Amino acid sequence: MVNEDLLQLAEGGDLAALVELDCQGLLLGADESLADYATRLRCLRANIAKMDGELERTGAYTLDDVKVERDQRIPAEIFTEPQSLTQRLFGFTIDWVPGFFIDSSGLLFGGCSYYYFPDFFALFTIRRAFAEQERWLIYRRTELLAHELCHIARIGIGSREYEEVFAYRTSGSRFRRAVGGMFRSPADSYSFLGSAFVILLARLTQIGWLPGLVQWPFWLPFLFCLLFQFGRHGATMKRFSRACERMAAVSGEQALPVLFRCTDGELHTIAGMDNQADLNAWIEERCQDSWRWRVIRHRFLGRD
Repeated sequence: MVNEDLLQLAEGGDLAALVELDCQGLLLGADESLADYATRLRCLRANIAKMDGELERTGAYTLDDVKVERDQRIPAEIFTEPQSLTQRLFGFTIDWVPGFFIDSSGLLFGGCSYYYFPDFFALFTIRRAFAEQERWLIYRRTELLAHELCHIARIGIGSREYEEVFAYRTSGSRFRRAVGGMFRSPADSYSFLGSAFVILLARLTQIGWLPGLVQWPFWLPFLFCLLFQFGRHGATMKRFSRACERMAAVSGEQALPVLFRCTDGELHTIAGMDNQADLNAWIEERCQDSWRWRVIRHRFLGRD
């Protein structure tokens, strides 16, 4: 877990210490001061210690409506491949998040992470079937864990538009990498599924009670939802591709790790840059008042 000596150095503005914490997936937040950053990491350490203590005393720990047990803890070796994947793609390795196998009554449940900000705490739960196998139905254990590790690393960034875009970069499926970020929030998923359910309900009503019920009006919410979400996601992916191209001109193969540490607004700005000189000048300006960008510059742009 977070070393107090390292944390004190980071709190005092030691760039090497901040870089080390960044490597561990403890990224600075969007507008986070060093004092707030240190407070958050101490809170994380205290929360994990509290959980470990409860597990040691009672064998179980309850978080919201989820209960995990000591003997359900995911062995460290299962995280090896997801950690390698996030390191290769985004330049971080998280080894401090506790994970647990749980039984689930949900047929399509694969796993999820619970994380809180700024009262920082995080843990994983994944389906017990993954204790013995890498794949279950449509899920792969490595992809599932790497996906959630990305969310935890970016918890302080406050992203909405690109959050799932980055997380789905861990997928081995080209299709999921392309469209996986279409649903940005539970509301997006619910609106899509809800509008599809309206079609089903209308069809059942026609079959069972009202044979003359016209069906096409019930398709309109679904089609509107589909067109809106595909159009919005298409625009997002176009800007993301432009941002990758612009940043690659400055950082080469490190473009993706740099963008991973950017806010939505910063990604929009980078995508709109016309030339490399303007982008370099903008980065230097950001470094004047942002420790997050100083870490980015040092780690991925080769500058101090």
